[in-house]
Amino acid sequence: MLLRDNKNLDKRPQPRAGAALLFVLFMITAVTLMVVNVLDTTTLELSALRNSLDYERALLLCNAGVHEVAAQLEADSTWRGTITDGAYPGDDTYEVTAVDGAGTKVTVTSYGVAGEVTRTVQATIQL
Repeated sequence: MLLRDNKNLDKRPQPRAGAALLFVLFMITAVTLMVVNVLDTTTLELSALRNSLDYERALLLCNAGVHEVAAQLEADSTWRGTITDGAYPGDDTYEVTAVDGAGTKVTVTSYGVAGEVTRTVQATIQL
């Protein structure tokens, strides 16, 4: 029967118990930073897209106002005044005004509102 020396068993190198924990914490931090970066980029892109859409929609609303005044002037060439669509200056609304210009011209000024964007179109209509 062989007797083992317990003193030699205690002299084995100790395993690195904290290395795995540090590696996992590093990986969690790296993944979290990447996710935050993706979310921040996505939010910025969506905000830019919304602003761009509002900018174009406000222009289309201005043009709609000009066309409405043109239709009104076609029906009655002596008409001058203001037309409001919706609760101006609320979202997706416009306000357009027609006033006498030089000679037989009518100056039309239209304001369109979409979201936080307000755009203005000024047109001259020859009667």
